[in-house]
Amino acid sequence: MYLKSLVLKGFKSFADRSALSLEPGITAVVGPNGSGKSNISDAVLWVLGERNAKHLRGQAMEDVIFAGSSARKATGLAEVELVLDNSDGKLPVDFDEVSITRRMYRSGESEYLINGSVARRMDVLDILHDSGLGTGTHSIIGQGSLDSILQSKPEDRRALIEEAAGVLKHKQRKAKSERKLAAMDAMLARVRDVAGEVGRQLGPLERKAKKARAYQELSGQLTDVSLALAVDDLRCLRQSWDTACAGEHQLVEDLQARHQDISTAEAAAEALQEQIRKQTENAGDLSRSYQRASSAVERFDGAVLLLHEKRRGAQGLEADVRVKLESGRAKRVEAVAEREQAAAQLEAVRRDLAAAQAAVERLDASRRENAQARRSVEDELDQLKRQGRADDRASEDARRRLSQTQEALANGLAHAKLVEGRAKELELALGQAGE
Repeated sequence: MYLKSLVLKGFKSFADRSALSLEPGITAVVGPNGSGKSNISDAVLWVLGERNAKHLRGQAMEDVIFAGSSARKATGLAEVELVLDNSDGKLPVDFDEVSITRRMYRSGESEYLINGSVARRMDVLDILHDSGLGTGTHSIIGQGSLDSILQSKPEDRRALIEEAAGVLKHKQRKAKSERKLAAMDAMLARVRDVAGEVGRQLGPLERKAKKARAYQELSGQLTDVSLALAVDDLRCLRQSWDTACAGEHQLVEDLQARHQDISTAEAAAEALQEQIRKQTENAGDLSRSYQRASSAVERFDGAVLLLHEKRRGAQGLEADVRVKLESGRAKRVEAVAEREQAAAQLEAVRRDLAAAQAAVERLDASRRENAQARRSVEDELDQLKRQGRADDRASEDARRRLSQTQEALANGLAHAKLVEGRAKELELALGQAGE
């Protein structure tokens, strides 16, 4: 296994993309001071997973990103790609070449890629674990590191020898296994505590489970009874609904019949009013006839008074008449004839007066009868109107009862749904309590 190529882009002094192709053997990088030779080894160390900025000769990890110069501006990304030859199968992957890439953004985000696929830092370290590469190893020795190795203590030299002999990886695996075992022991202790606590709670939980099962059975019975009651209430409400509908239909028919009676009574009242108007016109004619008859009677009375006056004059002149009897016999006969004629006229006027008075009395009686009939019709009309208003109130009461019945039916249906929903909630709660 050897390093085939190294590609740097935006890493420290390598602002542009720079690719280094390497061959098996020794490769030397030659250049003056400050040309960035150490940046190549820093790039290799960084792409292998180094997280300590001081090992990369910086103060913060963002220092690995090209910071810009007077000629060009800073970049926002540092990327290093390391390609290893794996033709001998040293690395535990099924590829002849392994590409390890690390990217870091100026926002602080970082990501690793293995052969172009996003991976974790732990995945990179696992691949390089048995190869002697990676952080904490001496595969890359920087400036000043050689003196520290030569002047190190026996314990540090032992670590170096163990790393070279391949023992370090087993010690790391052992430490990792020990950490896992310690974590497993802690988890096992926790499990024992939980098991003990569960064992102490089994008795109360069993009693609670029995109560829950009993409660579930009783709840099921309660649900059945509630549903039965709801169904019965619904049946009663439907019967009440049908009864109310039938009553409403009957009230509507009665109301229509009452309206028909009122229409008939109004028609009869209009006919009676027309008859009264006609009879009132006839009564006016009779009254005018009566007035004419009264005038005739007055004239007859004047004639009678005149005749009496003439009689008195005749009596005063009786002597003269007796003297002139013979001469005035003819005049006497005429006067007697005139008196008889006047008496006949008086008798005729009296008969006309009696007939007029009888006609007036008949008209008065008919007018009183018509007025009585009119009052009766008006009373019946008022009674029918009151009955109509009562029927309207009864219809309104029926509609109100119908609305109340509908509301009660809706409440019953809502109560049934509420009972069903409450039963489902109780079943769910009991199921959760059983779990």
